[in-house]
Amino acid sequence: MLEIYDAVRAVPENAKKLISGGRLNGKTDINPMWRIKALTERFGPCGIGWKYTIDRQWTELGAKGETAAFCNISLYIKYNGECAGLCGAYGPKLRH
Repeated sequence: MLEIYDAVRAVPENAKKLISGGRLNGKTDINPMWRIKALTERFGPCGIGWKYTIDRQWTELGAKGETAAFCNISLYIKYNGECAGLCGAYGPKLRH
């Protein structure tokens, strides 16, 4: 499966956005639509070559009255025509 990693490890500059401010200042946000496009190019349409389930969504109160939103998903792919199983994912954290 290393060819999958090699094919998608480099994120194009137009899919990156520099985060300015907060605890993530200086880090890079990757456009979620680029991620969906990369999955579709590698595995085919969502629901056929790959799929995801939303396992849990929740919010937590933070400092200074901020609310952080979290979402856990499970990502499933087909590889060489077979279900390659579950790839866990944790993402993204949103602040309001």
